[in-house]
Amino acid sequence: MKKKPCAFGISTLVAKNVRRITQIISLVLDVNFSPGKIPNTYNSLIVKGQNTASQKINVMCEVQQLLRNK
Repeated sequence: MKKKPCAFGISTLVAKNVRRITQIISLVLDVNFSPGKIPNTYNSLIVKGQNTASQKINVMCEVQQLLRNK
């Protein structure tokens, strides 16, 4: 039996290939990826969304380093 993603939540985000930024320090973003969905080094990563003032965010980043969970 195939499960449908919920109306809103992690299942929907994973289906759309959306990841979560866990931390921002200066120019460095820490992004949490699902297993098997980790990008290669030097690939682009596009951050889209809205800030707290409802302004659109559309930033292209580059993957510089991959860290595994401990």
